[in-house]
Amino acid sequence: MDMKKELLEALQMKLKADRSVEDISLFTAEELGAPMDMLRAKIGEFGPDLINVLGEFFFMPFGDEGILYFTTVITLSTSLPKEAVPDMAAAAARLDYYLPFGCYALGDNDRNLIYRYTALFNENEEKEKLDASISTAAFGALSVAEKFMGYLLLVLKNEISVEEMVGMLLGTNNSNGSAQ
Repeated sequence: MDMKKELLEALQMKLKADRSVEDISLFTAEELGAPMDMLRAKIGEFGPDLINVLGEFFFMPFGDEGILYFTTVITLSTSLPKEAVPDMAAAAARLDYYLPFGCYALGDNDRNLIYRYTALFNENEEKEKLDASISTAAFGALSVAEKFMGYLLLVLKNEISVEEMVGMLLGTNNSNGSAQ
């Protein structure tokens, strides 16, 4: 457990160096009333609309012997309108097919739009290598979430349909909407 906390602390230092990270805190499992420690960061100027998002970084509290499940969850919206939920669910599912890794999803109450990525690491790797790999996973997740969220925002704003979004992804749609 201590190694996981040390790895989160190392990631915290790297995220602090990023100018877009405004607030960052490491919470213990006890503070959260959860089974794991969690690093939370407010990330500003994110995506095409330059919004603030919440990034959460943690190790899943389960796993096979010797495997670390490092997870990044980026909350992109906490207030999806109820009438937008069906289109957003469909858009997220379609977009997920084209992502290099991770996925967009609706939260438990269907009001949250999130991006989630879990990477698996060998717990027995050298600490320096683990540190570098975890940073790569976290920053990669932030990059993918930011790069593709514009498509979802266009659907959310009713500027394009889910079908038009797929056409834009494939380069087969001449829609006037811009995803980036």
